[in-house]
Amino acid sequence: MDHTASPADASPVPEDKARLRARILARRRRRGAAARHRAETGFAEHLGRVLAGTGTGDLAAFLPLPDEPPLLPALTQAHQRGHRVWLPVVEPLRQLSWVQWHPEAPLVRGALPGLLEPAGERHGAEVFTAVRVLLVPVVAVDEAGVRLGFGGGYYDRFLPKVTGTQHRLVSMACCYADEVLPAGSVPREAHDAVLGSILTERGTVSLGSAAQ
Repeated sequence: MDHTASPADASPVPEDKARLRARILARRRRRGAAARHRAETGFAEHLGRVLAGTGTGDLAAFLPLPDEPPLLPALTQAHQRGHRVWLPVVEPLRQLSWVQWHPEAPLVRGALPGLLEPAGERHGAEVFTAVRVLLVPVVAVDEAGVRLGFGGGYYDRFLPKVTGTQHRLVSMACCYADEVLPAGSVPREAHDAVLGSILTERGTVSLGSAAQ
């Protein structure tokens, strides 16, 4: 474990999901350009360390929206070091498919507002036989591995397809360090996927007993 992220809130009392999501997204919008630039370096450094332990294993990640963690330098670095990089494409019925990405890959407007997606051949969960690290976008995550997503349910539907003994996969919540909350801060519903580790600009956090 490289770093134990400092909780953003002292109280573990759960907030309503919508209210918690709105509060954290508002804080993201206030994050300045200098802080985002520093975060780019941190995400690239710490993701590089994670991937170094996989040999040339594939990476599945996401193309960040403007307020999300700035991952493009990290993804470019992964590609340059020989890792295949897969990015999601939103499909009907809240499903995801995956397109192989490289820094010169064309991007097209996605199904969701403001979302850009890679153009190219779409694949299903079968590509995850070679994926060793999956970065999952979150608004926040608590120290029990419960993620607060954007409310669409895409990853809650997808993660059960690629977790389990048949996949040697590390599924990591990806967020800023101040979006890692104390255990119990994120209300968990029956369909919510639980993650086993976290990548932030300050390092990685292993959640031990949380599901991979």
